[in-house]
Amino acid sequence: MPPSAWPAPITTVPVQLHRAGAAAHTQQRVLASEVPIALVFNGISHAVMMGTPLDLEDFALGFALSEGIIDSAADCYGIEVEPVAAAAAGLPEGMDGLEVQLEIASRCFVRLKDH
Repeated sequence: MPPSAWPAPITTVPVQLHRAGAAAHTQQRVLASEVPIALVFNGISHAVMMGTPLDLEDFALGFALSEGIIDSAADCYGIEVEPVAAAAAGLPEGMDGLEVQLEIASRCFVRLKDH
């Protein structure tokens, strides 16, 4: 699924500023979005965390390496990112997320399941 179908990584929101002795006024502020990101290894969900929906393939590969799920990048055969509707994930309306699916070597998957 193309990144254009994912939740926006940044958003602009109005913020009302209040200062003592001055009238309140509104400014636009740019904020990083945070969405639920599920990491799925060989079809089995392993972890869900909140994160900004950018560079998710790199994020997932780095997670797998740092957690010792895989020994090297060569143990990952493919990564796909798919949007997940809030209703499908049992989340509140408007909290759409992403699922990062990694295909990893069988020996690494066996080790993950044993862990």
